[in-house]
Amino acid sequence: MLPGDVMPEAPVLAISGWRVVGAVATGTSHERLGMPCQDALAYQAGEQGLLVALSDGAGTAERSQYGAQTAVQAALEALAAALDEGLPAEQAGWQDILCAAFAAARSALESLAEIEEQPLRAYAATLSLVVASADRLAVAQLGDGAVVAGESPDKLFLVNRAQRGEYANETYFLTQEDALELVQVSVDEKVVNLLAVMSDGLTRLAIKLPADEPHLPFFRPLFAFVAHADEEEQASRHLVDFLISERVCARTDDDKSLVLAVRLPGPGLEPGREEMESA
Repeated sequence: MLPGDVMPEAPVLAISGWRVVGAVATGTSHERLGMPCQDALAYQAGEQGLLVALSDGAGTAERSQYGAQTAVQAALEALAAALDEGLPAEQAGWQDILCAAFAAARSALESLAEIEEQPLRAYAATLSLVVASADRLAVAQLGDGAVVAGESPDKLFLVNRAQRGEYANETYFLTQEDALELVQVSVDEKVVNLLAVMSDGLTRLAIKLPADEPHLPFFRPLFAFVAHADEEEQASRHLVDFLISERVCARTDDDKSLVLAVRLPGPGLEPGREEMESA
């Protein structure tokens, strides 16, 4: 994937009560080293709500871009199929469905490794899964991605803290032997109108540390941009331009992936001429 390319699974959606824009951009460090973009994302909206899957391949794993792509597709397909049977009534049911989707992603990686005759660790990747239904937010996460949600631009919260390993810059991956035991699951009975799912390439801009709180000035213009976007290709291109802009790349040289979603009509989101300029 070249700088500025958008994942084909990431159009603007204005169906089922949501407007969504997603994009992936290659990090400047990967460009310098001639490495591919190792992030992947996929999402869909339907009667069951908005479903998002996002994965960040490990920089040290030689085929992690394929691991990330395989993980998001397998997890999203498993999650959508389970929810087509009906939304769980209890929290335990949600946890079972989300964990089963992670198991499906892990199984898909194992199958890929067997077909390509590669060690499983070559496909190491994180995974974040999100379901935003009419009255519930369900999130499952393995690794150092971030999910931010809220009722309004001034009421955002970080759903799960990033998972860190024993050493600096270390996290958890689907390919670990105990991966499925490490998945964090959060299920809240609440309506969210705004949702952002991102890889760790953006967290130093988007999340305030050590408080682990969303940096509101980062998110406000982005959500306003999505709420008033009306043309698919142009909106995706603008988001990529933001991800590869000098002001973003000056603070992070990693791959960057971001899904932004606004439940329509956008809550308290006023349009501006250059909404993302201040992010």
